[in-house]
Amino acid sequence: MQFEVIVRGIVKHEGKLLIGLKRRDDPHPLQGKWHFPGGRLEYGESPWGAVEREIEEETGYIVEAVEIIDVVPKFLIWPEESGIPPQRTLHIVFACRLKGGNAKPGDDVEEVRWIRVDEADEDVFQSEFLLESARVREFVYNSLDDLP
Repeated sequence: MQFEVIVRGIVKHEGKLLIGLKRRDDPHPLQGKWHFPGGRLEYGESPWGAVEREIEEETGYIVEAVEIIDVVPKFLIWPEESGIPPQRTLHIVFACRLKGGNAKPGDDVEEVRWIRVDEADEDVFQSEFLLESARVREFVYNSLDDLP
């Protein structure tokens, strides 16, 4: 069985979470939805380095991957116009510390935002399937302090 490895990062800073809005014109399973940033692991690349690279590419922020929160399997259905068949994916979810940078949406993200969990409306978290993981929910909702 083949599967794609995806790295995703949850960045906390001053009690807020970093999220990105996937481009509305990009045929992707998260098209037009808010999500925790990340992307594909390249062959030969460290997952730790990959999540740091992906977050910088998508958001403009420089982060340090600190720990793995969970590994989440997900069967992704791609929009028909993408030409990509449905695929099995394995999402390695990292807790990340902000090191620097400025908001600068990448080519597949149209907006970058910092949100407080208590300010997030249903639309923001409704589409983020990583929250199906109890470990991810625990990290997001119960540990709002910055990473040491």
